[in-house]
Amino acid sequence: MAQPDTVRATIESAPIPHLGAKKTSAKILLTTVSREPGLYDYYRENAPENFRWRFRMPRRISFGLRFLRQNLPELRILEYPTRAEFSRVLEEGWDAVGFSFYLEETPRILQMAEDARRAGVRQLWAGNYGALTPAVQTDFDKVFTSYAEEDVAQLLGKRIEFIRHPPLVSEFRLPGGWPFPVGILFTARGCSFQCTFCQTTAFAPRPRAIPLEAIERAIQFYASHGVQYVLILDENFGNLPQHAEAVIELLARYRIRWLVQSRVDLFLRNFDRWMELGMEGALFGIESFHQDVLKQIRKNEKVDASRELAERLNRCGLYAHGYYIIGFPTETPEAIREDLRTLASMRLDVTQITIVTPHPRTAMWSEVETAHGIAQNDWGQFDTKHLVWNHPHCAPGVLESLLKEGFELCYGADWMPRVVRKFTSRRWVKRDLLGLLSSPVAARLAEPRRLPYFPDN
Repeated sequence: MAQPDTVRATIESAPIPHLGAKKTSAKILLTTVSREPGLYDYYRENAPENFRWRFRMPRRISFGLRFLRQNLPELRILEYPTRAEFSRVLEEGWDAVGFSFYLEETPRILQMAEDARRAGVRQLWAGNYGALTPAVQTDFDKVFTSYAEEDVAQLLGKRIEFIRHPPLVSEFRLPGGWPFPVGILFTARGCSFQCTFCQTTAFAPRPRAIPLEAIERAIQFYASHGVQYVLILDENFGNLPQHAEAVIELLARYRIRWLVQSRVDLFLRNFDRWMELGMEGALFGIESFHQDVLKQIRKNEKVDASRELAERLNRCGLYAHGYYIIGFPTETPEAIREDLRTLASMRLDVTQITIVTPHPRTAMWSEVETAHGIAQNDWGQFDTKHLVWNHPHCAPGVLESLLKEGFELCYGADWMPRVVRKFTSRRWVKRDLLGLLSSPVAARLAEPRRLPYFPDN
């Protein structure tokens, strides 16, 4: 039997004014960027070039579109299609096609939008963080600049009582290729902090909790399908303390182990309690080793706190995943090179290194544009791996070279044995090494066509 999202969706509800006052139904397709030149893999993009022995987690599903489809089952979604597949689906005829994308995907999305116009689509919609860019908003008829379930429902003449969390499973691969499934969980969306480089300050500046009922339903699904690990991808888990506590108690009740993204200060404040209730690792922002830079970007944390957290994670055998930025306006190549050596000394399991990249609608965009000027007008270069503005101390190409040096330092000869030793030791202590033997079977759930939606009731 075909999955619900493979069936052409017809929306029969109140008229949609933007699609014409006489219409009583509309066909809506929501899609992502095409998969050419290949599926995006976060770990490939944050490791040395051609580094084979690394983690892998290719992006096969769209979390945002899955949320929309779970809450508005009338919609049809198309996740990371080939251009040929997208063209074939366009032939079915649509009243509106919506695109969910990030800033660096903009050039390819605009090409897909042209394809849709030529196919006779009456309305084009834009959503996700890429839709925040004022310069591209005029290419679309409707723009969604935050989480869009309620806004889309209103367009369709419907009302959402509360947000439902869909099952979200990604396939995670260990160095060497052994697969196991990881459930993705969002417990709250939005962030109240005001870091100057982050688009969430414009996209969702006030955190809103996902209802516990919806979260428990997702956790039950993971537990019943052999998914032993969950990755919590809130912008800052713990930003809503009572809600976060209720979530981790649910995870402990279902014996699900979890990794989580949050701020360093929240990790240090809650470390022992979270580890007691199943925390297996932390994803956290380091950003800089200089207090004046942290103050400038409104990252209100102590500069030594990230090193303290990394030491605690390593001491306890927990996964340590840090985010670091190079190329702030005051930095010189020599200073950056020294900081990268410090970063490597933290012995993280995964290190994301990015180049300072101003994004539209952020405070950093205004500051950099005014003081230095934006040098690049190709949105495809705004992937945090290229210098796109006029840096006062780093000539073009220098930061890109330093980025490669940083990855080579952080993934040196000792990385592989250290990570394998840490992982196997932790799994031995938790007595679940044997559980990994069956993980390839459970990982099949990560295939988009196998991953179901919850029924409406």
